[in-house]
Amino acid sequence: LQTDTDVVVLTTGVLVLITMLPMIPQSGKQYLHDFFGIFGRLSAWCLPNPGHVAEIYLVHLHASVYALFHRLYGMYPCNFVSFLRSHYSMKENLETFEEVVKPMMEHVRIHPELVTGSKDHELDPRR
Repeated sequence: LQTDTDVVVLTTGVLVLITMLPMIPQSGKQYLHDFFGIFGRLSAWCLPNPGHVAEIYLVHLHASVYALFHRLYGMYPCNFVSFLRSHYSMKENLETFEEVVKPMMEHVRIHPELVTGSKDHELDPRR
């Protein structure tokens, strides 16, 4: 997911990741920044198609990235929002934020952990 360029493989991989994350919440935390990086990489693929990928594949990729957004926001809201803030504050990622990520954010409610939790508490094994 970090380097592949085949949209079918990427879509399948994201769907597997989405399925596995709830089963390994504590084991997966060591790879959290990798998961966030995958989201950042694939969300950039959801921008207007440069013409080398079939439109139907991009629709499925966009749906899987949207599902990954929901999974990461639901499980690790403080860490994910921190990633979004730092990653999309860079000038080169601003278009992706405006066109892809911001519309995703407009369809979720504020997560209670953003108010009552912290990045460290979120990764606590007792949680």
